[in-house]
Amino acid sequence: MIKRFASHFIFLPGHGYLKQYVVGVEEGQVVSAFPLTEEIEGVEWFPGVIALLNNEEDISKGYSGIFQKSNEVLEKLPEIFCQETFPSGMSAYLLYPFDFTTMLPVDGTRHRLLR
Repeated sequence: MIKRFASHFIFLPGHGYLKQYVVGVEEGQVVSAFPLTEEIEGVEWFPGVIALLNNEEDISKGYSGIFQKSNEVLEKLPEIFCQETFPSGMSAYLLYPFDFTTMLPVDGTRHRLLR
């Protein structure tokens, strides 16, 4: 069963941020992403940022390297994520609290895997 999660921003390493998007997660893997244009039944809202990462290692090494690469707010989902099948092996991590001014994690930011 696909669970849907939304947040202020979704972070795509190497690309940037998407404002108010929903991610679909099935068996711990991200299978879809789309804009949150209206309230949708069954979507769980979280404050902070949902980061789409390849594996636990990316986040356990610390946040700074991941987020320094791109802090641009994107207008739409990059094409690589718009194909018929979503890139495999991506997991969704909730990061909270988060500094929306600098678009970086703060001291005390925690992460948890969304499933």
